[in-house]
Amino acid sequence: MKHLIALPIAALALACSTNQPVATAEPVVDQETAVAAPQLGGAGKADTLFLSLERTPCFGQCKAYRIDLYRSGYATYDGRGNVEKMGRHSARIGVDSMITMLNRADELGFFGLQAKYDAEVTDLPSTVLRIIADGRDKKVLGRVGQPQAFKALVAEIESLLLPVAWVPVTPEP
Repeated sequence: MKHLIALPIAALALACSTNQPVATAEPVVDQETAVAAPQLGGAGKADTLFLSLERTPCFGQCKAYRIDLYRSGYATYDGRGNVEKMGRHSARIGVDSMITMLNRADELGFFGLQAKYDAEVTDLPSTVLRIIADGRDKKVLGRVGQPQAFKALVAEIESLLLPVAWVPVTPEP
């Protein structure tokens, strides 16, 4: 009986000790055609801010809200006035949409814009857009005289983010 138990144990030990290569699940990447993925958000592994878009209120019926989008795709929306969704909401944004926003920002020269387009006018709303990616951190405030490229970028970002299925965030007790 001892020999019957020892035989399977010896066979198992032999099978485990062979030096066979282990298959890995890592994808094979063709280095000639590979494109480096952009770094969305700040440096490090933390879930840092990638994009922030804010529309400030005015004395009239201007939409006022803020969207913060993080590198993980987690996003928050805070409706502040004259918007369909009031209060805090959250959603998930796909990485494809985030890369589209970053590529469009690059195409329109966002990172080369002035930091502020403003004048001493108190009743006009402001648009504040900040994008952090690939080691760059750019924030632009637009109220008066902002270039068409800035307006176009904001409109495209809004077209990607505002229709998302935002879920109301229940305040903690």
